[in-house]
Amino acid sequence: MKNIMAKELSRLTLPKPVLRRLDSSGVFCQTWVTVERQALADRWVIRGVESGGGNREVGRYISYFASDGARLACVQKVDRLGGNGVHGVVVAPELVAVEMARIEHTYQLLITQHSLGYGSGKRPLLCSKIIFQGVDGQLSTDLLKQGLTPEFFTRSGELRAIPASFRDAVRLVTAGVSCLNCRHCHGLVERAEVIAEGVVA
Repeated sequence: MKNIMAKELSRLTLPKPVLRRLDSSGVFCQTWVTVERQALADRWVIRGVESGGGNREVGRYISYFASDGARLACVQKVDRLGGNGVHGVVVAPELVAVEMARIEHTYQLLITQHSLGYGSGKRPLLCSKIIFQGVDGQLSTDLLKQGLTPEFFTRSGELRAIPASFRDAVRLVTAGVSCLNCRHCHGLVERAEVIAEGVVA
């Protein structure tokens, strides 16, 4: 697994025509994370923004999960006049980002783990590690409706299995990247839901 420090954050690298198509379709996906200080708690955290959506041709989506793949609670739920944009904010000492892009029935997937690293300075470094990267995965509309995830293959044609602990997370983000004019969170949950399930974010 590749480790990346500070500003060299892991994110999907998409061709410029795809980025232009997403932009012209009004699909906004904030793929970067930042290190923030909580003054009252006197601690550093990582901040991520769940965002994205899609139309019938293209989509892009990112959400954040715990290191074991569990869902996290929103700190802020964000409502916008239009869809396919920012949906919610999460902060935690460690985050796993699940980012996906879609063109028709072809999917790109990147799962990265973001944590705090401490060096000589007061402000911690942001350390990122690639957990899984899938290129040109396939998923038909019928299989999407069944709640399945894309299948990814190696260059030699062998199946590349998504890590078991993140399959549910990938399934949720697959729904997000295919959600037309998306206006809600697919990965993050309301605080009340987390408390009801006995999960501490």
